[in-house]
Amino acid sequence: MHGPAGTDSHWRDGPWQKAGQRLTAHRPAAAGLTLLAALMLAVAAGLVAGGGPLGAALAAGHQSLTFALLAGLGGAVLGLLWAVIAVALGERAERAVMAPAAALTGLPLALALPLAAGLLGPERGLAPMAVATALIAAPAVAVIARDELRALLRREFLSAAQAAGIANGRRLRRHILPNAVLPLAAAAWTALPRALMAESLASLLGLGLPEGVSGWGTAVGAAARAGDAVALAGPALLLALTLWALHGVGDGMRMAFSATATTGGSR
Repeated sequence: MHGPAGTDSHWRDGPWQKAGQRLTAHRPAAAGLTLLAALMLAVAAGLVAGGGPLGAALAAGHQSLTFALLAGLGGAVLGLLWAVIAVALGERAERAVMAPAAALTGLPLALALPLAAGLLGPERGLAPMAVATALIAAPAVAVIARDELRALLRREFLSAAQAAGIANGRRLRRHILPNAVLPLAAAAWTALPRALMAESLASLLGLGLPEGVSGWGTAVGAAARAGDAVALAGPALLLALTLWALHGVGDGMRMAFSATATTGGSR
C-alpha cells in the first residue's frame, strides 16, 4: 500500500513508480535512453580500439560529450537557481528577475558561443568556453523551471497543508521538494542538448573547442572543408543521433511529470 503524501515513502512509492513506468513506456524516451547507453559504450570502446574514421569519430564524441555534460550541468544549476530565487522572492519581484531569461530564450543564443570564442582569441581555454556555454543554456532552464514551480505551488495539496498550519520547513521538506524533483530534473535536462548544439555549431565554424581538442563539430567542419565524405559521415551521424536521443528523453521526462501531476502525485 502506498504511503500518504508528505511521508518519506513518497520518494519511492506511488507517483514515482508511475512516473518511471510512463517514462520507459514513452517510445522516443525509451529509444533515447537505449541509444545514449549504446553511444556511451561505443565511445568508451572507440577510445580503447581507436583507428579509422569510426574510431576518430568516437574519440571526437568523447570530447563533445564530456564538454556538453560539464557545461550542461553548469547551465542546469544556474537555471534552477535563477528560477528558485525568482519564485522565492514573490510574484512582483519574480517578473523582474525572470524578464531577462524570458527575453534571452527568444534569441539564437547558440550564435553567442562563436562570438565569445572570437573575443577570447585562439588561446581560449576549456573553462571560459564551458562557462559561456552554461550561460547560454541557463535562461531556457530557468523559464521552464519557473513555470513548473509555479504550477506546483498552485496545487491543492499545498494550499491544504498551509491551511492546516503545517510549518514552512515541514511543508518544504515533505510536500514541495518530493514533488519538485522530477519536473526540475526535466527542466535541467534541457541544458544538455543546448550545450551540445552550441558547442558543435561553434566548433563547426572553427570557434568552439580550443585547438588540439577535437569534438564532433570540429570533425564535421574539417571533413567538410577537405571534401572528405567518409570522414564527415561518422561524426555527423553520431551528433544527430545524440541530439535526437537527448530530446527524446527530455520529452519523455516532461510527459512523465505531467502524467504524475494529473494522477494525484501528492495525495
